[in-house]
Amino acid sequence: MTWSQWFVTPTLTSLFFLLGVLTLYWFITNQIIALLKRHGRRPNVDKVRSNVGIIYMVIFLVVVQLRVGATANSWVFTNFQIFSIVFVSYFLMLEIHVWKMLLAILFFMALNQTLDIGLAWIFAVFYMSFFYSMKVVRHHQRNGWTGYIAYTLSTFFYSAILWGIVGVRFNLDRSTLLWELLSSIIILAVMYVYVDSLMASANTLAQLTYTTNYDELTHVKNYFAFKNELNDAFDKSRNHHRPLTLMLFDIDHFKHVNDTYGHLTGDYVLSHAAQLISEQLQLIDPNLVLYRTGGEEFTILFNGYTADEAREAITGIAQTVRESRFHHNNNDIDISISVGVTQMLGTDDSQIAVYKRADDNLYYSKQHGRDQVTFG
Repeated sequence: MTWSQWFVTPTLTSLFFLLGVLTLYWFITNQIIALLKRHGRRPNVDKVRSNVGIIYMVIFLVVVQLRVGATANSWVFTNFQIFSIVFVSYFLMLEIHVWKMLLAILFFMALNQTLDIGLAWIFAVFYMSFFYSMKVVRHHQRNGWTGYIAYTLSTFFYSAILWGIVGVRFNLDRSTLLWELLSSIIILAVMYVYVDSLMASANTLAQLTYTTNYDELTHVKNYFAFKNELNDAFDKSRNHHRPLTLMLFDIDHFKHVNDTYGHLTGDYVLSHAAQLISEQLQLIDPNLVLYRTGGEEFTILFNGYTADEAREAITGIAQTVRESRFHHNNNDIDISISVGVTQMLGTDDSQIAVYKRADDNLYYSKQHGRDQVTFG
């Protein structure tokens, strides 16, 4: 048997299989995240990826163990076990208590019928240590080559120990062990590059999505996000006969704040007001979202609320701003808002009609003394 037949072909097969496993995982998580977003949820992407990852890897390992567990050839899947533990510890950084990890290992040992084998217990101890050590390595990771070197040295150290235990248990010859260890190093190196690139791309996409949809100063959603979400809310309300109420408001005399105290104070007023209102919305209904739709203009969509149902929340928001302390550069500033509110009507043929009516009500509040709420 030639070197290429004995080592290269199995290694490439394993490598492409594991890359396929990773690609399928990434596809599944992206589909779940997209599905949650389509249903109006705001998923924690990292949490979704972690939860799906642990379930996915458990299924993966169970299938492998059922395939070869308790057989003389079960050692051939050691690299898959190494791959799995590195993936969930280093890349997903899962938080798993020691007792939970121990229960999982006992389950797999029972599945493999190895509870009475001493070397299997030694393997289990180092396997657990591998998990927690890789989490420490990731936690102290440095950018660039130093991070990769720490990853490589750690995975090589534990791979060598685990393969050494497997070699003793199954009486493997030295050449087989060396080639399997080399195979492990290659798989883990490619895994690092591949997963790291996937996560970097996901982080870049997340950053671009955030920049596109969020206001840099106040960290609330911007006009672009509002326009898209108002369109969706309008269509869903019309199709499902659900109420929709729109609240527009301006910070009163904002130009005077800028001219008197400076633009830095103006920025503070905008960001502090946005923070106060966002916190209040979380208490009222976590699904309510604040948008900055202009310089000092903000908007809130009350999906599923009639104007009467939203009235108390809206007047409460105006009162909170009025009674809150705005202090910047040794200046105390009195801030209030003018509000225009409207509910979507059956005669509205587009979201523009709803927005215009709310805007007209906002203009009425500003023209009649400010610091008031106009419904209509």
